[in-house]
Amino acid sequence: MRGEIISVDGLSGDGLITGQDGVRYAFAASSARAIVRAGDQVDFVGTDGVATHVVAASTPGPNDGTPDPVISPATGEYDAMFALFQVQGRLRRSHFWISWSILFAIGFIVGLVPGISAIGYGLIYPQTAVQVKRLHDMGLTGWCVLAPYAVNATLLAVLIMGAGGGVSLTALTIVFVVANAGWLLLIGMTDSQRGRNAHGLNPKSRIDVTAETFA
Repeated sequence: MRGEIISVDGLSGDGLITGQDGVRYAFAASSARAIVRAGDQVDFVGTDGVATHVVAASTPGPNDGTPDPVISPATGEYDAMFALFQVQGRLRRSHFWISWSILFAIGFIVGLVPGISAIGYGLIYPQTAVQVKRLHDMGLTGWCVLAPYAVNATLLAVLIMGAGGGVSLTALTIVFVVANAGWLLLIGMTDSQRGRNAHGLNPKSRIDVTAETFA
């Protein structure tokens, strides 16, 4: 059935649709197969006042002219191209750890093969893209990705300026490891912001409403 979105809750992502039959249907965020907002034309299956399988209609409805935020695939499956090469959108925790494992493995292999270590610089972009989308999912600006770089630059400056002046390399190394491990755990274990935010819907909302430690 064709209908029009008349409201969408900003936190939960749930909403209401007015169908062509004049009946209002409630839908859950998990039933939406695309980003929807008030005014959008959608197709859906309506039963007893409940809409399921909500998808964008082939003919778009009126909207406010702003582009839809990019989101992770609606199926909830891991998409390496999205996770590693897009900076827009949101990335759930489990997909962050999959991405981190892939990049770590590639970096480890590159480090073992003589003559190709320069390829490691090519990992900077996907590493940044993964972290930026994870920050988006937490409700933060992607610019926060610069935080660990600022800490590392500060530690390097302290090391250079304190060379020969009693600055402990061991102490700085410990601070470096703790700071970077703390950052990794922070963005890897903080739960997704509930509902829609400026970067899209909660990537878990369509497939899993129960927050798990690494979901």
